[in-house]
Amino acid sequence: MTFLLLLLLGCSLLATARGTCNVCNAVNSLTCYSQNQTQACDANNLPTGAPYSCPSGYVCVSGDSGVICVPEESAASGQADCQECNKCDTSNTFACTGTSSFALCLGTDTVQDSVGTCTDGYVCNVSATQICGLPTDGIVPTCSYADDADSSSSSGGATTTPSTSSPAAYCAAVQSAGRYPVGNDAYTTCRQYILCSLVSGSWKGQTYTCPGSLYFSSTANQCVAAMPSTCSTSVSSTTSTTAAPNTSNPAAYCAAMKSEGYFPVGTDPSTTCRQYINCFLLSGTWRGQLYTCPGSLYYNSASKMCASGLPATCSATVSSLTLNGVVLE
Repeated sequence: MTFLLLLLLGCSLLATARGTCNVCNAVNSLTCYSQNQTQACDANNLPTGAPYSCPSGYVCVSGDSGVICVPEESAASGQADCQECNKCDTSNTFACTGTSSFALCLGTDTVQDSVGTCTDGYVCNVSATQICGLPTDGIVPTCSYADDADSSSSSGGATTTPSTSSPAAYCAAVQSAGRYPVGNDAYTTCRQYILCSLVSGSWKGQTYTCPGSLYFSSTANQCVAAMPSTCSTSVSSTTSTTAAPNTSNPAAYCAAMKSEGYFPVGTDPSTTCRQYINCFLLSGTWRGQLYTCPGSLYYNSASKMCASGLPATCSATVSSLTLNGVVLE
């Protein structure tokens, strides 16, 4: 209670400078943990310990008067801290969606159907030139850790089964090395498995098909002669002719985008960061054409042009990135 009263004493001295989540204020060694929570900082000026909640109807503000809780109705518009999560950066390139996740904005002020993850140990900062950075280098997450916790608890602890259509995205989701079954069609997917491995800090995946007439058994973790009980012969025996949506198949890629225009290909500075795909609708069918920027230029997903500057998405700090379910490699 004493802690909160000390915070409220400064309510008449509203902060004049905008702060962000997880940034310690030297005035009173506190930080805003979320829009309505504060947290103490240690001797190294790093957030530590359990967060404290502001009184009901109050928001956390960091500024010239330190970190204080002020009545929500008296706070100036946009004054409360921790409001930058899920908002596109000034260049409309990306938005932080969690403490270590982000999404593309594609030159708009709207977060697109995109999922990006930072390399292990890195956090997403909306002002970072490479999207993700190390806390030890002074980079703090734009989003609140409280948002991460709320997101996890809102699902009741349940996890969504990742799609096996993209091995790399699947492995990035399960984050565990090993072999995993693809599906339950006795004629097709029951004969397949995905091999997940961690390479240089990034999850990689590859789909394999058991030889001959063997099936993949998740119990035995290998190809076996006997059909596993999880396989079903009631599933259509016809093999789908729909091409997998990936960047190596521009037409399928564009069918997943369902929008005309130019889209990025990947995150590798030496190869895919120099490429882009032009999607267009022809006679009711989605078509795509892969292009490579001339010379040493890179494709910028925000300006939708080839530029000399290395895009923020082209960085080793990015572990994985998808757009409309398509893995950008």
